[in-house]
Amino acid sequence: MKILISAAEASSDAHGAELLRALRAQDQGLEAFGMGGPKLQALGLRSVIDARELLAMGFSEILGRLPKILSALNRLAKSAQEEKPDIAVVIDYPDFHFRLAKRLKKLGVPVVYYIPPKIWVWRKGRVKLLRELFARVLCILPFEEELYRREKVSVKYVGNPLADELPLQMNREEARTRLGLGAQDPVLLLMPGSRPSELKRHVHLMLEASVLVAERLKIARVLRSEDRLKVQIPLPMTADLVKESEKIYSWVESHPDSLAHLNIKVSQGNSAENMIAADVALVKSGTSTLEAGVLGCLHAVVYKPSVLSEWIFKLFIRYKGPVGLVNLVAGWKKGEPYLVREILMDEVTVQNLVDETISLWTDSARRSAMKSGFNALRIKVAGNSSEEGPSAIAAREILSVAMGRSKISVI
Repeated sequence: MKILISAAEASSDAHGAELLRALRAQDQGLEAFGMGGPKLQALGLRSVIDARELLAMGFSEILGRLPKILSALNRLAKSAQEEKPDIAVVIDYPDFHFRLAKRLKKLGVPVVYYIPPKIWVWRKGRVKLLRELFARVLCILPFEEELYRREKVSVKYVGNPLADELPLQMNREEARTRLGLGAQDPVLLLMPGSRPSELKRHVHLMLEASVLVAERLKIARVLRSEDRLKVQIPLPMTADLVKESEKIYSWVESHPDSLAHLNIKVSQGNSAENMIAADVALVKSGTSTLEAGVLGCLHAVVYKPSVLSEWIFKLFIRYKGPVGLVNLVAGWKKGEPYLVREILMDEVTVQNLVDETISLWTDSARRSAMKSGFNALRIKVAGNSSEEGPSAIAAREILSVAMGRSKISVI
């Protein structure tokens, strides 16, 4: 069987890699091609497009990369026309994948959407496209299935792929040993994002906040006056490690006072170990926040969009609930407080980041409540480890669609 897989983002690359592994376990002769990042490519995806070409998020960022995006769309469609896959699977990245699905449908290729767009937040009109363009929608959030079924979308909830991807058995001691951290080292984790635009908007704010956090931890005697706060910055595999490291260490050089307070280490591809090892984290909104919750990492959700993106969000989007996946999956209900604080848009200031970090570090009641919430979240996401994993369930559904044996109704 031949399959086209399209995954454009760091988290999608990880989800796609586990999916491809599960697909191959069920069909050893399966051939995969399309768009993916390092993890999909390492598992044998024949890459028509490297996903790192398309790392963009937000309205202004997408406009700036529009020529590359359109080129990638054309190349994938042409590749599908030449290769004639039995099925296509697109992961997240909705605006791109809706356009790709239209072209694939014209070619007679059935398309499965794995991890669909969050229509409950905005642009609910896209549900019509989900119904018309996709043979199956595989969702990973438990409340989505009913929502899509009401809209007559052929949908199945398969569980969250993080259950397959995260090192759930690793403990804090093992994680710190792997990272070269001492058992008693105060450790602050910064996860500013994967795209260049996200890194640009978040990393300097987070670094400035880290200096003030270190000063306040010294006053509180959590950190000795002569010690430096360990600041871990794990970048995803889709980021340019050399370029982004140079930017971070350049900031340090231009802020020599930071050297008295911070010991900064930039790494790549080890975010899970860092989450398990950290005392507190500042995490850019996205899949990483859910990962942090499942791994028990106390954190705040942070997102500062571009000026244009923020303006459009405030003007056109009426959604008032949480945007952090950790809060959504935890089962937030209207009128209830969030499990994790979300610091968004114009609230993203150095002072707010500092105050929240110190609160998570020193407020024992908050720490206890958050850890309890994370324990429940982990059970909800990971489930029973003896059960079939989400990626295997998704793979079975995809092969079923490809072979025309679907039994799912849309009642």
